[in-house]
Parts: sequence; structure tokens; C-alpha cells
Amino acid sequence: MRVTLLGTGTSFPDPERVQSGILVQTDQTRVLFDVGSGTLHRLTQLSFDFTKLDAVFLSHFHIDHVSDFLTLCQTLWLSGYDRALKLYAPPMVKEWSRGVHDVAFTYLREKLEIEITVLREDQIVHQGDLMVSNSPTLHSTMDTRAFKIEHEGKTLVISSDTAPCREVTELAKGCDVLVHECNWLDGPHPEGVHTSPSEVARIVEEASPDKVVLTHVSPEVVGEKKKVIEIVSRRTVAEVIFGEDLMVLEI
Repeated sequence: MRVTLLGTGTSFPDPERVQSGILVQTDQTRVLFDVGSGTLHRLTQLSFDFTKLDAVFLSHFHIDHVSDFLTLCQTLWLSGYDRALKLYAPPMVKEWSRGVHDVAFTYLREKLEIEITVLREDQIVHQGDLMVSNSPTLHSTMDTRAFKIEHEGKTLVISSDTAPCREVTELAKGCDVLVHECNWLDGPHPEGVHTSPSEVARIVEEASPDKVVLTHVSPEVVGEKKKVIEIVSRRTVAEVIFGEDLMVLEI
């Protein structure tokens, strides 16, 4: 698998980082996981062939994870995309889709067919030669999903937005690469929303991935990059990497 971090930032503007999005590619399959603001531009920087896109998985419906979906749809139409786009997302996708396609941007309904699948918790999806499973995360009141992507014996886990969560830790156990959010520095913060470096360290200690990549990093976390890596590394022998936009991981 080739994994490209399209966006490693948060909702807070950062000149070096766009919002959440990850591209996973094999020789046969190309799938997007979240499409926050700026991810479409990152795809164009890669000279990505939009007609080859197979599916989009959305973890949840906060703006910084879905705001480029409509611009992606328009790009697919203008690129001559000639099949239904497969969209997998939590149940809110039905209401969300009606709002954006039946109310706000009705003209897109005639331009691109979208095949929506509502993701059940723990459902397994076979998309091309990828096997994708999901689990719930703990992200305020939002129904949010983490994803496990498997290909030829290798495993990638994407936490999406989450506070420390038993389900995500179990999903990540023994994986090759864990891409985990690290939105906050250590210290007081709202409970049940995001994860801090010391909390990531405890998750990694229990899950024992081979490699950890930190993403969804706020400007203050970026400003303490070395310290954050040191904290996460304290309780693991795994390689700890601070994610950057357009970073490529070969798994």
C-alpha cells in the first residue's frame, strides 16, 4: 500500500497544513479517507488521475473532514468520471447528502452518480483489493469512525478524530502503521473530544504498532514538535513520526 497524507492539520488555519485527508493506493485500488478543505489541491499537486478514484470513506461530518467533497464531485464530473462514485460513511450521510445535493447544489445530481453505503459499526467492506473495517471513536457527540485497511498481510489504522477510546485501541492492536490524531498538548482540555501526546503514548503502548504517525496536529502541537515526539516515544519501541502534508508511507 502507498499511503499519502494529504492533510495533517485541524480546523484552525495553518499555512503549511490543510485539513484531514488520506489517499490509499495499491496497483488496483485508489481510495480517499476524508476530504477536508485543501485536500483537493493536494491531489492536484500529486497529478492524481481523478478518473481512477474508486471510493471515498468519510469518518464523520465535521467540516474539516468533508468540506472538499463537493469540489471533488465537481472535479470528477469535469474529468469525465464515467461510473458511480462509492461513498461509505456513518448514518448521518443520508441527511447530509440530502442537504448538499437536494437543496444546496442540485445541479451536481445530474453530473455525477454517487452510490452511498451507510457504514454499520464493525462492518467490513471489500473495496478492490483492500479490506476496510471500522470502529466507533469517542469524539464529543459525533458518530465518528476509525478505519483499519488491510492489504496483502499489511495493516494501516486511521484513528480519525477521537479521545482515548477502547475501540480504537483494539482496532489498532499489532498493526503495521497507526495514523493517530494528536490535536492537543498535554494539559487541561475538554474530555472526550481529542487526544494529547501522553494519551497517544498510552494508546501506542497498549496497541503496539510498528510505526506511529501523528496527524490532526494543531499549530500549538506543531510548535512543540520535538517535545511531542519525545513524549509519545517514551512508552514504545515503535518508530514515531510527525506527519506532514504529502508525506508518503509505503506499507
